[in-house]
Amino acid sequence: MTEAATDEHRPGATVGNSPVEAPARVHIVVTCANRKNLPVPAALRVGAMSDYLPRQRLAEWIRRLSDPGQPSTAATSLYAGEHWAAARQLATSARVEAQLWVCSAGYGLIPATAYVHPYAATFTLRADDSVGRSSTDNRDWWHGLTEWVGPEPGTPRSFHELARTNPDDTIIAVLSETYLRSCSHDLRRAAGQLRDPHRLTIVGPAQAEPDLNELVIAVTARMRPAVGGSLLSLNVRVAQRLVALITADPNTHRRSHLRALAHQLAVTAPLSTPRARGQRMTDDEVKSFIRPLADAGPTSATRLLRRLRDSGKSCEQARFRQLFNEVTSDVRC
Repeated sequence: MTEAATDEHRPGATVGNSPVEAPARVHIVVTCANRKNLPVPAALRVGAMSDYLPRQRLAEWIRRLSDPGQPSTAATSLYAGEHWAAARQLATSARVEAQLWVCSAGYGLIPATAYVHPYAATFTLRADDSVGRSSTDNRDWWHGLTEWVGPEPGTPRSFHELARTNPDDTIIAVLSETYLRSCSHDLRRAAGQLRDPHRLTIVGPAQAEPDLNELVIAVTARMRPAVGGSLLSLNVRVAQRLVALITADPNTHRRSHLRALAHQLAVTAPLSTPRARGQRMTDDEVKSFIRPLADAGPTSATRLLRRLRDSGKSCEQARFRQLFNEVTSDVRC
């Protein structure tokens, strides 16, 4: 993992007066994790700011995050759980220069090396620490965070800025459904800033944001036997497999190449043994399925029920939603 760098400061851009091609570089952006390795102070929970109007709340939130009196640690050390354990390996699995970034509802876009305070904020709607009441609210919150200098001034604060300052690089965003939606406008603008727009790829759920489908490599439960781990780290593990196959050859950075690799991964994955159709799961079994996924990052009952059914198991929709609400009342980012 390397420090964040912009195109203007990239070494080896010229030799004398003759430009030379810079080494291939990949920026990997990963959704944050619910679990933290440090306790979250009450003042750094979005849910504790319900009395503020939306614009005032964001300003107050930024003020609180900027307080040097709170404990802090590198973002890569703050997050915990299987999702983040896999995410930390993404940059080191690359065969080219790679930089790991975090997509956070609390801090916005930050280098994984940035020092941050433990916090609780989520793009999941109707959660205790939701930053907004709608997808529009979430996008507005994300936009507001992009205008803040953040914990590491001088580094890009949005996908758009990351692409603008590194137009020859590759960006791979590994995002959960709610984060993809919240950053959708930013991602759309970012693609146009790269000299090759096909070097921006989103690894995550299909159909989360129809306008971005062209940019998305869809991750499905069918890929799980090929990459291992549980469903909560599936997006990251698929991304890790793709990143490991990127080389100095520019063609290996393009979305079409990565999509072909992902398709091959899906069709060659060994078939998992499905649970018999109609076999009823107990409430405890359903909760055990939901809990680690909800713990890993913002999601929805609809998304998790789809994953459960893709794995060959079954649960009635209303019952699943009730159990989801019970579990997520105790698990927030």
